[in-house]
Amino acid sequence: MSSEVSLSVIMPMFNAEAFVAAAIRSVLGQSFTDFEFLIVDDGSTDGSAAIVAEFAKADPRIIFLRQENKGIVVSLNRMIAQARGRLIARMDADDICLKDRFAKQIDYLTANPDVGAVGTQFIEIDGAGNALNSNFRHPVGKDAVLAQMQVKMPIGNPTAMFRADALRAAGGYRNPFRYCEDYDLFLRLSRMYAVDNLPEILFHYRRSPGQMSIANNSNQTMQSVMARFAHREVLAGRTDPFSAVAMLPALEEFDQFIGRTGVARQLRREIVDDLRFSPNVLGGPEFTMFRQQARSPEGFSGDWRTVLRCLRFGLWQNAITLLTDLVRGRLSVTAP
Repeated sequence: MSSEVSLSVIMPMFNAEAFVAAAIRSVLGQSFTDFEFLIVDDGSTDGSAAIVAEFAKADPRIIFLRQENKGIVVSLNRMIAQARGRLIARMDADDICLKDRFAKQIDYLTANPDVGAVGTQFIEIDGAGNALNSNFRHPVGKDAVLAQMQVKMPIGNPTAMFRADALRAAGGYRNPFRYCEDYDLFLRLSRMYAVDNLPEILFHYRRSPGQMSIANNSNQTMQSVMARFAHREVLAGRTDPFSAVAMLPALEEFDQFIGRTGVARQLRREIVDDLRFSPNVLGGPEFTMFRQQARSPEGFSGDWRTVLRCLRFGLWQNAITLLTDLVRGRLSVTAP
């Protein structure tokens, strides 16, 4: 291999024995072939490493790295630091690339030098590879992507291809945001470069009950709200409050951490607004946040409908408790 390649593909892996072979084949079978393929095994305890090792023996494009379990952020940043490509494509160990994914993303980035990253549309599949959802669409067009970026993640992270210099200039992934490391990165990247999505479906994204985004939905939502807050701070001319922290502060510590009153209450409302449709959250320890927000004068979006949602989920006691809190919150507004 030369000292530089056109593209580096980076794929973190942890206990992906059932799917990693199909993921690797989909990368090796791309119509665009001038790439290196970095795979980090993040301390897998199943047979994943043996499967990758066999592929690596047969294809010199694969660079197989192994480490003790350190998490996805450490794995990704290790590969970014080692990547030799002018472009860097993300891949996950349980997903599938369609044959022309890399070629079409490279063509787009070549024609649009102001764009730092481009994703693709995708179909969701189950463990057996059956299509679950073919109707969901990410926005297409730089302005549309930027607009959605302000409220939620507009790109399927494993579909993304980055300019390597843009990815590094944005600072890579940040460990305090390990449940929404992709959204935090794209918010920072969007302040420096345009971001876009291709209109074509070029990826199959696997959904499974145990995947991190499902198992850690509430943590992901809370960290996403904090990432958006940091983004707004920078846009307002202030410094990123999390640029030098190893860990995000607890919500109740936010006012003191930021040095302004009312920040924690603002963030709590955003979190509650984003989580109010989840039965696991309404029936779990996060319900405390709903009670706190219900007792505040402003409540939260769809607060009365959330009472009905609790009833529909069979959470009768929580429905009564939330209704009582909402009434008290409203009475506090009208009290002389």
